[in-house]
Amino acid sequence: MDIFGELQEVIKKDIYVSNFDFGSYEIEEKDIEFIKSSEQKLRKSFMTISNSLYDICTMLNQVSLKFKNSGDFMKWYQANGLNKDNISEFNKRFILFNEFKEKKDLISSLSNQSVKLLTHKDVTYSTRENIIKENITKAETIKQLLRSKKDQGIIEFNDKPKTHVNLKKFEKMKTNLTKVKNSEELKDIKSEIGAIEKYLKEINQIVKNKEDELDKKNNLTLL
Repeated sequence: MDIFGELQEVIKKDIYVSNFDFGSYEIEEKDIEFIKSSEQKLRKSFMTISNSLYDICTMLNQVSLKFKNSGDFMKWYQANGLNKDNISEFNKRFILFNEFKEKKDLISSLSNQSVKLLTHKDVTYSTRENIIKENITKAETIKQLLRSKKDQGIIEFNDKPKTHVNLKKFEKMKTNLTKVKNSEELKDIKSEIGAIEKYLKEINQIVKNKEDELDKKNNLTLL
């Protein structure tokens, strides 16, 4: 393409054409011009937001790599007002940005729930690709498609948290409380509850320590 052909292509890109069929509605010409102008401004604003979100995800990924050896990425992002949930959301969106570079605007428009669904550990790349190619953005539609894949045995998608706690002992304790006849029995139950609370407190601390450890490890490369 010669220099004049390239210039024409640039000019075409700068000419905004509305997708709305104004001719099918009773709208005054002056209002049409205002609406078209507003559409163009909205489009530019969204593109700015889209680019900003892409830049944020990319920069966080790059910064995390700088902290790879020291393991202090978590301390850095906390000092900048971010938490692990923020980082996780940007991390998941970065995965999609990285996988589908030509769909930057679409990925920017996805809700956090849609991003979370698409990047679920049981969702394969090919499944994500099919959804992204169809320009599907609504979380509910994505969830339905993933459930369909699950029914077909293609993926094992499960958004319900698993629990390994046996609650029978606690149910029995509640029943026993209704049958207490004297203060000694109540005292024994309170003592047992105190022991359980102490044990749970120790477990919570272990969980917190493990979260901090995994946070440092998993967020280093924003994968």
